Amino acid sequence: MESVKTAPVDNQGRSAAASSKKRGAGIRAWLVIDSSGRPKLEEFEKHRIMRRTGLPARDLRILDPLLSYPSRILARERAIVVNLEHIKAIITAAEVLLLNSKDPLVAPFVRDLQSRISSMCCSSPSPEVTSNAFSFYRENCKC
Repeated sequence: MESVKTAPVDNQGRSAAASSKKRGAGIRAWLVIDSSGRPKLEEFEKHRIMRRTGLPARDLRILDPLLSYPSRILARERAIVVNLEHIKAIITAAEVLLLNSKDPLVAPFVRDLQSRISSMCCSSPSPEVTSNAFSFYRENCKC
């Protein structure tokens, strides 16, 4: 009789190889710039980004470095997705999430963005800006 070899199985019924492949899939380093301009490097998987931003998977595809997409800006209900050459970002009301933040071509953009957000956060509002979004932003600014 022929013996059948089986691969080790994790506690959810997946083989160890499939389990480790699944864990490493889709995790990327994102530079998160908060509403006061403070940066933090964090690692997120695709599904966590989808929950955090309210974006569907198809909108995140344009940020995938392995796929070729033309430059594009997508405006969605809860976020804006930006794919312009080396700049790949998601902009929400509370934060900006950037891919490729260590890229030398992206670094000047990151510095400028941080500077602009910091100065906007701590400056007085101009009289023509009276939207609810700006009011929310000013109330939650942590300068």
